[in-house]
Amino acid sequence: MTIRFGINDIALSMKKMILTLLVPVFISCQPTSKEENTATTLESTESPQIEYPELLQKALDAHGGLEKWNSYNSLQYQLSSTLGEEKTETQLIDLKSRKVLIKGDSFKLGMDGEQVWVSPNKEAFGTMSARFYHNLIFYFFSIPYVLADPGIQYKDLGTVTLDSTSYRALKVSYNEGVGDADDDFYIAHFNPETFRMEMLLYTVTYFSGEKHENYNALKYDWQQVNGLWLPSGFTGYKYTDGVIGDVRYQSEFTNVILSEEKPDQSLFDMPANSEIDSLKTD
Repeated sequence: MTIRFGINDIALSMKKMILTLLVPVFISCQPTSKEENTATTLESTESPQIEYPELLQKALDAHGGLEKWNSYNSLQYQLSSTLGEEKTETQLIDLKSRKVLIKGDSFKLGMDGEQVWVSPNKEAFGTMSARFYHNLIFYFFSIPYVLADPGIQYKDLGTVTLDSTSYRALKVSYNEGVGDADDDFYIAHFNPETFRMEMLLYTVTYFSGEKHENYNALKYDWQQVNGLWLPSGFTGYKYTDGVIGDVRYQSEFTNVILSEEKPDQSLFDMPANSEIDSLKTD
């Protein structure tokens, strides 16, 4: 039997052939599913691994390790200090959000994630800027761990001599927009054998907003808490041209608590009878 193909039959066959070829192409060009999009986004936005200078890595390990520090969600300590005026207070810090609650005899000072507030008012806190102070002690207390924060630049200064003692020194500066005082410098001085930090030089640019290298000095004493080396106290000194000068203040830390539990977030909320401190205070 002879089979005959008409013009219409041929055209229909060609259409079917074209559709067969195009279907896989069309499917391959379709958007991925919601699940596939989510996976791609998570992979593309994953933070790159930060590579720290060898000196900082040795210091972090000597103080108990960055991984162990990062396993905790809250830090609390009692502070006795002569900074500004003699005082005793308790400081609670959410280590992930960096929210702060400071309780003194006549005031509460908090950072709720956006604003620094004082209750009942700034006058109750004293003459020092609340905004400047709210994370000042925490930052000094938490070095070298906080030197692993994002937005930091490092310079290994090699071996230096300070107050007739040899140290391995690491200079730290900040990217623009990091914190309230991105023009500050820190120079951490580590014991060249143990790599534990013993001395810190720091500048204060918060009030002037001008970068400079007029340093103050902090000398550290240490205690071990939950396997981490944290300050038992530090002493602030005047510092000029490589020479440690007179004592400026002393701070002592007791009842230090590190916890894996997140602190109650309502503790950082601003009470109704509070005064907000500005971002910059002259």
